[in-house]
Parts: sequence; C-alpha cells; structure tokens
Amino acid sequence: MTDNEGTSMNKRVLRATPMRRACLATLATLALAGTTSAAAAEFPAGPVTIVVPFPPGGPTDTTARLVGKTLAKQLGQPVVIENRAGAGGTVGSTSVARAKPDGHTLLWASTSSLGVAPGLYRNLAYSPMESFAHVGLVARSPILLVVRNAFPANTLQELVAYAAKNKVSYGSAGNGSINHLTGEWFKEVSGANILHVPYKGGAPALADMIGGQIDMTLETITVVRPYLESGRAKVLATGGATRSADMPQVPTVREVFGGDFESYSWTGLVAPAGTPAAVVQKLNAALRAAQDDPELMSQMKAGGQDVIKTTQDEFRSFLANDTKRWAELIKRTNTTLD
Repeated sequence: MTDNEGTSMNKRVLRATPMRRACLATLATLALAGTTSAAAAEFPAGPVTIVVPFPPGGPTDTTARLVGKTLAKQLGQPVVIENRAGAGGTVGSTSVARAKPDGHTLLWASTSSLGVAPGLYRNLAYSPMESFAHVGLVARSPILLVVRNAFPANTLQELVAYAAKNKVSYGSAGNGSINHLTGEWFKEVSGANILHVPYKGGAPALADMIGGQIDMTLETITVVRPYLESGRAKVLATGGATRSADMPQVPTVREVFGGDFESYSWTGLVAPAGTPAAVVQKLNAALRAAQDDPELMSQMKAGGQDVIKTTQDEFRSFLANDTKRWAELIKRTNTTLD
C-alpha cells in the first residue's frame, strides 16, 4: 500500500467516525427510551410508600391517608403511609430524597418541608427543586387569623387599633412554623404591635387562645372549625389570595392592607430525583384521576381543603415561587429557629 493510499484510507476512517458516533448516540437514546418505557409499563411492581414527614393523627397525615386510599385504586397496588417525623418535616423529606428513584417511595410534600425549610435550615440535606421529581400539587387551605369569640376586635382594622393601645399576643406551633411566619407577615403589612408566643405545637396554642392566655392564632379551617362552630372563636381574615367560598363574608388580608400577602398550607407529591420521567407521568395521571374521585373531593372539602390539580411543570413552578416567597419573608423578618 502506498503512502497516498494510506492517507486516503485514514481520511475515509476520519470521515466515517462522526457518523458512527451519531449512530451510537441514536442507539443509546433508543435504548434509554426503551428502558424508561419498560419501567413505566412495569410500574408499580409492588406497594407504593408515601412518607409523611409528620406524626400520625394530624391534618397533614389525615389528608395523606385519604389520598393514598384513592390513589391505590388508580395504581392497582397498595399505598402505604409511613410517618417519619422530625425537624419540621426535614427528616422524612431527606429520607425520600435519598431513596431509590423508581417511583415506589414518594414524599407527602408540604409548605413546611419544601416551602419554608430551605429558608430556615442552613445545612438542609436536600433541595426542593433539585432533589425531587415533582409529581403534582394535591390540595391547599388558607391560613386564617383567628381570635377567641370574646376578643374586643371584630375586624382587622379594629385589631390593629386595639393592639396600639393594649398588649396583644398571638401563638404559633413554634419558631419557623407556618403560623409564626404568617403572623410576622401580618405584622409587617398591617403595622400591628403583636407579641409572638411560640408553643410546641398548634394545639396548645389554640387551647391557650380559647382560654384567654393569648389573643390570636393562625390556623387552617381544618383545625379551628370545631371552635368556630361552637362559638368559641371567630375569624377576622383569611390569608388566601381570594375570599373562601366557605366563608365569603370574611375578607382577605390582602384586600384590607394591599400587597401580595398570601399564606396557604398546601400538600403535594414528589419522588426522588432521577425517577424515570414516564413513571412520574404515570404517577401524575393517577393522582389527577384520584382527585376527580367524588368521595375524595367530598372528604377534602369537608376538611376545608381545596383540591388543586396540576401538571408536573405547573407544580414545579408553584413550588419555585412558594419557596422564594417564604425565603424572602424569613430574611426580611430575621426569623430563626431559636
């Protein structure tokens, strides 16, 4: 073989290399797509576990069990609720972020664990946006500003005026909790002089409000409904963006003081990052079908929950905005866990 022939062959080899690489890339893509499709077709291969990062018996846990029961019908496999409480929901959330990404372990995400926690914990072991595949929003309920029935004020304006001349306090489930942050946000937009009293949980704060040890608390309708129905408490405002259909006579904080005040307790479903896209899509479709179930919708409404159906992208966008809003509030109000 001559030098010219060798050179000509080398050129042909070099020219062929990009084509071979393109073919290999295409084959790899097809193989990956086939693997993903197979994973979706086989999913779920067994029981699906939803980790609730809070203790059993609370409103978050109750809602998860209601949805889990209906979701099981859609998936054709049992849905097991597993409670892993601790550190404001971060313990259970971390465990799911580190779980095998096959769709069989999900997190019952919430305002506390994914919305608020990133702004509070300096060394959080997960990112709400990067550590999870976002399945969908489930439901939300506005935070209400509640006082005992004998409290002198009947409107937000009267509350602010009363607080300017008298000592007024509000209780929360503890530093960094949703009701604490909502209370500080309310103080910011209204200028009200109100003292924060942290408790170890929302129940003792509510009990002390009814008993007169503190004046106000901030909770969802699920928690305060028995006290409203018995006439022991009254709602001055809702933290929702709009008035609640259940309480159309109650104004929003936003319409009284303006601004972008908006405080909801929400729940959603996420899977570990790396879960096959087709599996996440299947979970989203199952969740949306479950949310259409008449019995579930009736139960959620009775509990003061508004069912919210979203696509994966819509939930991801919602979470990004919610996390940003809480982080900015935490920074403005210098809120810490101490």
